[in-house]
Amino acid sequence: MSNVLMDKMKQGIPVYGPWVVTNSLDNVIMFGRAGVDCLIIDCEHGNMSMETAGTMVSALRQFPVTPLLRVPGNDLIWIKKGLDTGADGIMLPMINSKEEAESAISYCKYPPVGVRGLGAGRATNSFVDGNEYFQRANRDVLIIVQIEHLKAVEQIEEILSVTGIDVAFIGPYDLSVSMGIPGQTQHKEIELAIKKVLKACEKHSIIPGIFAGKTHLKKYREMGFKLLLGGLDGHMLYEAALDYKKTFEED
Repeated sequence: MSNVLMDKMKQGIPVYGPWVVTNSLDNVIMFGRAGVDCLIIDCEHGNMSMETAGTMVSALRQFPVTPLLRVPGNDLIWIKKGLDTGADGIMLPMINSKEEAESAISYCKYPPVGVRGLGAGRATNSFVDGNEYFQRANRDVLIIVQIEHLKAVEQIEEILSVTGIDVAFIGPYDLSVSMGIPGQTQHKEIELAIKKVLKACEKHSIIPGIFAGKTHLKKYREMGFKLLLGGLDGHMLYEAALDYKKTFEED
């Protein structure tokens, strides 16, 4: 089990993936056919069950696309269930302190590093030898902590000092809310916060990631971000429908 996505980013190659927030397996398959680098299944704000999320992860195995999954919170049970889908990466929202980061890493890692349970879930069933998965998961499953609050930015050095973090992923919208400038993701104060996180990522050899709409994909890539996730499946479908409607109504 080798995490191709992680290998690319560690080599300095930026990668892109859209979000799945609906419970549509067809959308997952279409993204797979589109040849994106990865797909983030959103179990925090999305409306799919963990059972459906597991089916989505399995469906992506027919494509060279890395399945990532965001859990609802930094919670042992949710993280356990999320990892047992067989996802190659787990995203943990609202990590705002060193202590929260340490807990998150512990929940994600098998003993003796952490406390993840040795269950025969979909993750281990993806491999002929379950013991092989147990041995490699601690190394190969991508752990993504979200930096999406001013508190996290203020404590970014302490957070990123925690061993086991692979990616620090900025959520500009939640960050803007926590800073009292909701929705102003290009505000100079947000820019300063983003640069502070980037600098800390470089210092601690952590991969930087960010939520990026189409308008800012190029900008963030040029800033040095390596994991760029943008475009929600439902919203992308809505925009495409509006575009068709506009074309139809043109004289």
